[in-house]
Amino acid sequence: MKELKDKEFRWVLKVLLILVCLYIFMLALECIVGSIWNLLLFLAITITVLWCYYRKKRKKSYIKGVLLLIILILLLIFSIGPCVYERHIAEMNETKLEEKQREIEAEKYTKEVQENMERTQEETREEQTKRKVEEDEIEKNKKSYDYSAPIYNFKEDKDCSDFSNASEATEFMKKSISAGFGDHRLDRNKDGIACN
Repeated sequence: MKELKDKEFRWVLKVLLILVCLYIFMLALECIVGSIWNLLLFLAITITVLWCYYRKKRKKSYIKGVLLLIILILLLIFSIGPCVYERHIAEMNETKLEEKQREIEAEKYTKEVQENMERTQEETREEQTKRKVEEDEIEKNKKSYDYSAPIYNFKEDKDCSDFSNASEATEFMKKSISAGFGDHRLDRNKDGIACN
């Protein structure tokens, strides 16, 4: 049981180490390709590794190759180390800048939403005020209009039987005369009072 856990732990460590190496290699690759000196060093390391592998396969001594490999790797690390570090820092700073940019955009969006809401509320208030003024005006017009006065159609011929009393008939007759429709023969005795 304990051996199984140790095996799993070693496997996780190997995976993490491989991921770290890949990350460093990706950062270093840009630095290696960026300079001819670094590119030559990388090529020399690759050739030395192949030479050591070939010597080991033939069961010959490859200690000199290993020493040369260590020296070349140290030179490459010394050459690309600062570049890799700067690239790593640049990536970290870029990530921070992106986060700040996202925060700024979020704040800007929130501000715009608030301004839009305030504008909408202001427009709603103005509309309500306008509607209230119009309603008050309509109400005032309704109050000022005299509903007790009947609306007459002077084109229609009227008789005394169409009115409830002489004063109503007289009012109709006077309004009809002033509108230019005549007295509708309501004032037969020409005394100015209709239907008497």
